[in-house]
Amino acid sequence: MTHLRTALLLVGAAILAGCSSSRRIDGASAATFERSVAMLQNDLPARQRDDFDVALAVVWMRAAGLDAGDVDGDGDTDYFDARAMADNAGDLLAAIQRGDLVATIEDGKGKAAAAAYFKQLDGLGYDGVVELAGALDAGSHVADLKRHVSQSGCDGWKGGGERPPLGYTSRIRRCD
Repeated sequence: MTHLRTALLLVGAAILAGCSSSRRIDGASAATFERSVAMLQNDLPARQRDDFDVALAVVWMRAAGLDAGDVDGDGDTDYFDARAMADNAGDLLAAIQRGDLVATIEDGKGKAAAAAYFKQLDGLGYDGVVELAGALDAGSHVADLKRHVSQSGCDGWKGGGERPPLGYTSRIRRCD
């Protein structure tokens, strides 16, 4: 009887683990999108969640045209455009991490653009979103977003003889 109970517990745990790792985004509405993204984020290990958050931001930035060169509309691409794009990316990533992505994109580009974004991600899981974003290796805005995620773990760290929070796990992390 004990072996049967143990076997059933193991099978149940394996089924639950399988279900959680195969979560998909439901883009049918803003509410289902937000709920499914939150559930997927909660199921991911920290590093994968960071990558997933960055991928969500990259896909939205491309869809909304936020990665265009002349961000400030003055006719040339310069330092101020790069600064504005970095600020936009940082604000978007902060909204994703707060769980406020839907409201942020609806406020920024309208409900129609947001609905198109939800539809684009509908049915995708972690791997699909990361693949759609370009495997997180393409484009300077991806590096900026990854740097922002990395640096956010360093806030308040003053150096000294101690290691930064979470150790030296990222080649982008600079806690000095």
